[in-house]
Amino acid sequence: MRILLLAFCLAARAAAADPKVVLVVTADAADFVHCAGGTIAAMADRGAAAHLVRVTNDEKDSWRLSPEETARRVREEVEQAARALGIQKVHHLGYRAGELASVSPTELRDRLAFYVRLLKPDVMFLPNPYAEYVEALDRHYTGSAAEEARRAAALANYQPPFAQVGLAPHYVPELYYYAAPVDPRRREPESTATFVPQPVTREIAATFDRKLRAALALRTINFSLAMRIRQRLEDTGRRLPLLDTVDDAAVAKLVEINLRKLAAIGAEKTAFQLAEEFHYAGLDYQIPQKYLIPPR
Repeated sequence: MRILLLAFCLAARAAAADPKVVLVVTADAADFVHCAGGTIAAMADRGAAAHLVRVTNDEKDSWRLSPEETARRVREEVEQAARALGIQKVHHLGYRAGELASVSPTELRDRLAFYVRLLKPDVMFLPNPYAEYVEALDRHYTGSAAEEARRAAALANYQPPFAQVGLAPHYVPELYYYAAPVDPRRREPESTATFVPQPVTREIAATFDRKLRAALALRTINFSLAMRIRQRLEDTGRRLPLLDTVDDAAVAKLVEINLRKLAAIGAEKTAFQLAEEFHYAGLDYQIPQKYLIPPR
């Protein structure tokens, strides 16, 4: 039994060092770029085949566009953003944004488990369903379903028809939970390291420019953000000179400032200048060191 555990751990360690397939799950077009884009790009640079599953169609996040036009534009833009990060393919589930609370969690779990079994990823990225102060609740529902999908995809008795068409059970060795760094307790360890995801920081200085290029591709969402910020400032008697004129240059500068600030927050109290934060479930999450045969 101990030999089997060691073999499993060594296989997982190889996958961790050189991921072959990365599966990114996102509730919306912007979240995975802002919170994990640099780390995803770094894995793609090391040869990983990255796939993105986008759960909603973002039809509500625009400024004076119809839902249909918004969905059409954002679909094209998120594919541009994905290509900038080295993601090979985007899979769109097409749920209505802001309405995942009414979607069956089992339905969403099983749709995501399908992609786990189909793509057999070595690494998964998903929105952290335990993050506090996240207003976009679609991210909570997506993260919760993706976390359960990772477990369900490894067990044959979940969705037996999958196996009948050749989609065998698959266990994902590594899991990255991502979220915007707004929770003041986000870096606190979650109990002991064994079996519980722990805070980690990944440097993104080498891939930040690509992350920025991906974020700038989301033109519809970026323009909407700029206009909403200006409107809220005006409504409260304030002003941001950058947004006196909301043109392409102003929006691009706003996006860059936002990304650099997020990356600087992620790098606080580390040796990095630009970084991303995650809660990570990796090798220690699977098998405690005390159960392994010491190397000779």
